Parts: sequence; C-alpha cells; structure tokens
Amino acid sequence: MKRTGLPPLVGEIRDGNVTWQRLENLDYELLGYFLSCHLIIEHYLDEYLKTCHPKLDWEASKQTFGQKVSLLATDNYPEKYNSIPAIKHLNSLRNKLSHNIDFKITMEDLLPLSQYLKKCCGPDLEQPTEPKEILELFTSMVCVWFASGISATAQQSRQTRK
Repeated sequence: MKRTGLPPLVGEIRDGNVTWQRLENLDYELLGYFLSCHLIIEHYLDEYLKTCHPKLDWEASKQTFGQKVSLLATDNYPEKYNSIPAIKHLNSLRNKLSHNIDFKITMEDLLPLSQYLKKCCGPDLEQPTEPKEILELFTSMVCVWFASGISATAQQSRQTRK
C-alpha cells in the first residue's frame, strides 16, 4: 500500500469552495524528541516534588505541569541553576505544539533554554547549534539538577530514620 501522508487541513471556505492545506515539511523526529524531553523533565519534576512533599497525595491531586512548576517557584534556588523560567517556556512551547498542527520549533523558540544553558554551564560551554542538541543538553542539565535534589532528600530521610 502506497503511503500518502496525513490528510490535508481545511484551509478556507468561501463562496462554496474549499481550500485544502497540505501538511508539509513537518519534522516529526524533532517534534517527537521535543515531546519526549518534556515528558522526561515532567517525570523528574514529579519525583522531585514527591521527595520534597511526601505527605501529599500526588495521584489524587492530578496537578498540571504548570501547577507543578509553580510549586517549585516557592523555593529559593541559586540563580545560576534556576531553570524554572526555562521550564515554563518549554511548557508554553509544548502547549503551542499541542494546539497547532503545523507548529515548527525554531532556534529562536529555544532561546530561553540556550540562555539557561549558558548561565548554568558558563561561558566556556560550546553552545549547541541545532534544536535537538539544545533540547538534549537542556533536558540533561535540568534532570541532573532534579536528580541531585532527589538523592539529597533520600539520603537525609534515610539518616533521619537511623
């Protein structure tokens, strides 16, 4: 069976005529990678919040991603490692992507992520030049930060029980 791609979108309807808009040049690999990065960050965010607030029933509360990030905003993080504004921006891009089928992620869209990387990694960082590279490094740095908090809290909890 010959594949024809996704069906076109309805463009404009005027005077009994329909204009069809083809979906072309979508970078499915980048879009999928972007969504995977968002999900991975959310996983680490969930685990971090669970360690910081163990008495809350996270399953029952059904927090949105934005609400979870807002909970982080109440903590005082060193500015060099404060990824909250960049995480919020990542989520706003995800929202655009989920409501606009032909949304294309550009380097300009990822500028807040690049700025965070420059801030936390220092001026010697060789800045990534491709969107996927930025997403990879950003996701890794954010998750490392969350992982360090998870580990520290777990160790404190274990020492408290002794």
